[in-house]
Amino acid sequence: MSIVKDKVTPEFKKWVGYCEKNAPSKIGTYDNPESYKHNAGSKNYTVFADLYRKKTGINVQGQPWCDCFVDTIFVHLFGTEKAKQMIGGFSAYTPTSVNYYKQMERYHKDGPMEGDQIFFHNGSRVYHTGYVYKVSNGVVYTIEGNTSSDKILENEGGCVAYKQYPIGWKSGSKRIDGYGRPDYTLVETYTEGFIQAADGKRWWYQYKDGSYPSASWAYLTERTGGTSGWYLFDKDGYMLTGYQTAPDGQRFFLCPEPGISEGQCMVTNDQGQLKIAKYDMNVRKYIQ
Repeated sequence: MSIVKDKVTPEFKKWVGYCEKNAPSKIGTYDNPESYKHNAGSKNYTVFADLYRKKTGINVQGQPWCDCFVDTIFVHLFGTEKAKQMIGGFSAYTPTSVNYYKQMERYHKDGPMEGDQIFFHNGSRVYHTGYVYKVSNGVVYTIEGNTSSDKILENEGGCVAYKQYPIGWKSGSKRIDGYGRPDYTLVETYTEGFIQAADGKRWWYQYKDGSYPSASWAYLTERTGGTSGWYLFDKDGYMLTGYQTAPDGQRFFLCPEPGISEGQCMVTNDQGQLKIAKYDMNVRKYIQ
């Protein structure tokens, strides 16, 4: 439902299994890389550093490449200037990258989200980074470059791999330091309105900023017919129909017929009484 899920996360996942090469001549290019595991080496030669140098002028070929990996994905997807605005700047040095996010006021110690850049601390400084592709049940799932396929944190491995950590993870002197949140609003373009789900049956509603109502009521306008009304959405953001229990515990009947009125509250509660309510447009919240 967003550029993160549809574009950014798939691009990071595409590189899982890639290994650094044993010589600069063996890397190929970002768009046409050498076979991921062929000519694997241990000297930090990668397609990421090659594209990074061409686009930013910063040459880090042969150096640790976890940060370069993340930066390069953004450069490839959004172009050099837009990527620089989104992440604050280029350096391929993790402490500097953290400072860029802090200067943008986009660095968080908690509340990780898909699309974030995760940073790790070794007791002396921030020293490793990766991309958050999922957060679920108290676990942060990442894709990291310059690591190993082992489950443990590794900042000097030779590949791109999936990792996972409990939120608040710490092991000895090592810990999750925080999360940088790229400014995706610079590249997101949304049309507000109802959007049909991939199953061709359900609907969800997208606001202009890319967010959507979930586990809540929303007073919305159906664009086709121009009719407005109350709609109830489940925890995943899908519009509900038929008899449903709202977050306040009361039952409502929502139009089940396909068409411009589908999902609209049909004015009655369990007792057949009209439900009178107010809606706070600032916080998008249904209130008594």
